[in-house]
Amino acid sequence: MGFVQKTVMSNPFKKQQIIVGVLALLVLAVAIFNRPDTGDGELHFDIKGTKAYVYGTTDSASAGAVDDLVQENPQIDTLVLKYMPGTVDADQNLRLARSVRRNRLKTHLERNSRIASGAVDLFLAGTERTMACGAQIGVHSWSIVGLETYEPRKDIFDARQRRQEGFLRDMGIDPDFYVFTRDAASPQELHILSPEEINRYNLLSTSLVC
Repeated sequence: MGFVQKTVMSNPFKKQQIIVGVLALLVLAVAIFNRPDTGDGELHFDIKGTKAYVYGTTDSASAGAVDDLVQENPQIDTLVLKYMPGTVDADQNLRLARSVRRNRLKTHLERNSRIASGAVDLFLAGTERTMACGAQIGVHSWSIVGLETYEPRKDIFDARQRRQEGFLRDMGIDPDFYVFTRDAASPQELHILSPEEINRYNLLSTSLVC
């Protein structure tokens, strides 16, 4: 992974190393999606009426963020994802995404929204998912930090696939979308979904026409 400094550890397959690999994406996506109004890069919300505008990356401390948001702002019914390059902890990111569905929040992308990688899971968790033409959704394959220095472990990749496909099924999304994202781009690259691809996998509650 050319974008990530390797750290040699005695056991690279401990849970914290399996967390997702998208440190490479974070460098790439930040470069692509970087905006002057995204704050310091940490996950944060800007509350405006019944909408919470969401920015930043998710990490190991993010899982309870939506539950806290709703508890403190019970009027919130929609998350508007704005500039979100991804996650550094895939497991906690999935827990966060499931809390979006558990709280029955809608998700929306505005025409200048830019989301990628783990942020896509957050979007797909919405009870209703809408987007404006011009918004960008970036996907890619995942990897494990340091994997290039050790013998690949097929069981880890298979477990990740089962976990992601199970999440997609629970969200009412075609589980084949995971394989598509895995094959669409390497961890160091980013594939921006076309309207046709978005409609093919029923990522929105209504078809996108641009």
